[in-house]
Amino acid sequence: MGSAIAFSVIVPMYNVEMYLRDCVESLRRQTLKNIEIILVDDGSPDDCGAIADAYALEDKRVRVVHRDNGGLGPARNSGMQVARGEYVGFVDSDDWVEPDMFERLYKTAVEAKADVVFTGFKNVSHGNVLRTWEHPFAGRVLRGQEEILPLRAAFYGAPPTNISDDPTPVSVWIAGYRRAFLDLNGLIFLNVRSEDKFFNTYACRAAAVVACISGTPYCYRKENQPSITTTFNRKTINSFFELFEALEQLLAEESEESWALCHVREQRCVVDYCRVLLGMIEKSHEDGLVKITYAEEVVKNPALRRACKGYPWWKLPIQQALFFLALKAMLPALALSLLRLKRGR
Repeated sequence: MGSAIAFSVIVPMYNVEMYLRDCVESLRRQTLKNIEIILVDDGSPDDCGAIADAYALEDKRVRVVHRDNGGLGPARNSGMQVARGEYVGFVDSDDWVEPDMFERLYKTAVEAKADVVFTGFKNVSHGNVLRTWEHPFAGRVLRGQEEILPLRAAFYGAPPTNISDDPTPVSVWIAGYRRAFLDLNGLIFLNVRSEDKFFNTYACRAAAVVACISGTPYCYRKENQPSITTTFNRKTINSFFELFEALEQLLAEESEESWALCHVREQRCVVDYCRVLLGMIEKSHEDGLVKITYAEEVVKNPALRRACKGYPWWKLPIQQALFFLALKAMLPALALSLLRLKRGR
C-alpha cells in the first residue's frame, strides 16, 4: 500500500483516562500499518493529554492536538484540519476497534472508489458482547444519489412502522471518508447534539459512491461511563431545541424528489427526541412543578408542533401512538405519566 498515509484516525479525548489506553492500543495494533493516530485533547481535566503526549514520543504514527474544551464536533474538526491520510476515520476514546477494521475499510474504499465506506459495530460491556449491529446495507456498493437515498434517508430517523430506531446506524465511528472529498465539499461537524446525523447526511448527499462492508469490528463500550446523553440541566432543553431547528434546516435543503421520504422520518425523529428529552426531565431531580413547566415548554416547541402536523400516528406501535397523541394534544403531565408507566413506576 506504499508509504503514504492510508488512514488518519481521529480520537477526541475528554475525561476518559481510564479507557484511553485500550483505545490507542487497538489502533496501534491495526493490520493497516500506514495510518496516523490523531489524539485530540479537548481541554480534558484528567491525564488524557499527558497520556497522549507519551504515546507520541513512543510511536511516530501518533500525533497530538491540544485545544480548549469546545465539544465533540469541534474537537473532531481540529483533528481533520491536520489529517494527512487518504481517508479519515473517527474513534471515540472510550471505545476500541478490532485489528483489521481500517484495513478492510481502506481496501473496500479503494476498490469501489468510494467517497464513504461504512461497516457495523457491537455493544460491549466488561468483555461481554451485548448486541451486534451488522450494517443493513452490508455487501453493497451504492452508486449515484438514487441508490444512496434509502441509506441517507435512514439518517433522519425511523419510518412510522418501526418499533424503535431505524437499524441503519448514524455514527461516524463505523465509517471512513475520502479526505479530498471532505475538503472539496467543505464537510465539518456542526456543534449540535447528534452531530453524526448531520455529518453523514451531508456526506452521503454529496457522495458519488458509498460502500458498505460486513462485520462488526467497532467495539462500542457500554459500561455506564459518563455521557452527554445521560445528563440533564436547563441547557439540555435548549440543546434539543437547537437540534430540532438544525433538522428542519437539513430537511429544507432536500430536493423535491427526496423531500417526502425524508420528511416523514424527520417528523418521527423530532418526536423520538422529544420522548428522550421528556424522559430526561422525568428522571431528573427537579421537583414536580418544575418538571411540568419544562415538559410544557417541550410540547409547545414550534418544531414539535410542525412535526406532529399530518404525521401518520396510527402506524406507530401502540405505546408510541399514545405518547404521540399526548404530545399532539399538548398534555405534558400525561406524557410524563406515560413515561413513568413505561419505566414501571
